[in-house]
Amino acid sequence: MSDIVNYKSQFEPTVDVFLLFKENEIYDKMKPLFDEFGHGFASAEDRMVFLDGESVTKGEQVDENALRFIEAHEVSHVLLDHSAERNDEDEMDADLGAYILLANKGFKNSIDILIDNFEGRHGVKFKKSLTQRVSDKIF
Repeated sequence: MSDIVNYKSQFEPTVDVFLLFKENEIYDKMKPLFDEFGHGFASAEDRMVFLDGESVTKGEQVDENALRFIEAHEVSHVLLDHSAERNDEDEMDADLGAYILLANKGFKNSIDILIDNFEGRHGVKFKKSLTQRVSDKIF
């Protein structure tokens, strides 16, 4: 496995994704950001997403379903132009945007991860109707 994987997002090709693993020389510098922001974070202004490869690996294998969910969530931050400090409303909107992106690609297993964790993350049960909050900004 490489120490970094860089690719264009499958959800929005104008967004660069960087998947970092612990073997990468800058991983130790990025780890505090992953600890603060979760499994990844986005720079909307730069149209970049940084993902913690260690959080989506099981042994030597990458959990593709978890990776898709996290990527879709972070890409949603970019598409929604979230650039302020992290807040609960932006986090919920990014999950709702992720649902839309994942559904458009037919990634059911990744959607299941989102739905299974939605109430714990946001304090409300997931309802598809909630996606109306962000749907006009995601497309």
